[in-house]
Amino acid sequence: MIALPDAIPIFPLGEVVLFPDTLLPLHIFEPRYRQMIDDVLSEDRTIGMVLVRGVDGPIAPAPPEVPDHPEIYPVGCAGRIVQHENLEDGRAMVILQGTTKFRVRRELEEDKPYRIAQTQALYEAPPPADRVRQWKASLEGLISEFVGALEGNVPALNEVFEKLELEGLVNYLCASLPLGVVEKQGLLQCATAEQRFERLAEVIRFKIAEARLGLDAKREIDS
Repeated sequence: MIALPDAIPIFPLGEVVLFPDTLLPLHIFEPRYRQMIDDVLSEDRTIGMVLVRGVDGPIAPAPPEVPDHPEIYPVGCAGRIVQHENLEDGRAMVILQGTTKFRVRRELEEDKPYRIAQTQALYEAPPPADRVRQWKASLEGLISEFVGALEGNVPALNEVFEKLELEGLVNYLCASLPLGVVEKQGLLQCATAEQRFERLAEVIRFKIAEARLGLDAKREIDS
């Protein structure tokens, strides 16, 4: 587990939730966040990803009369820049690797164009060893059923289950499955691996039922 600095720059977005041990590509184009990336590259390469409240998808730039300081959820995930490429026009492409969940304790007044927060790391106990195999098998069955209902590639997902341990697997699925950002934020905020597994399983069961209803409706239309 990577130690989290007491204060980190935060990057509020309305369409992204980062999870530990997952990768997130970002396109950096706003001047304030270009400066943020330049600053952290010369230090510990860590930024905090946080979700903006009140959105359920990409958000448009705020109009001039609205303060550019949207309210955020209190729990986010730190990410370390593992890949960085400057583009000719000043924009940048970066890849973050999720490291540690955190809670925003308070935001700091700093002479920077971007937001900086004092944070508290939220470490999770490992799942009970005697339950891991059972949970993983249960999750694999649910995911296979879900992907099959969406007519997706089940064998490709089976390879993921073979490669990842339970905690990394659950985080990977939370990040990569087609879920709403508020659903993903709820999964991130779960206090333990067991709670996240149970909530993810509940969400997937609902998505399976939803997908089947959609397929049944399509068959009725096509028949």
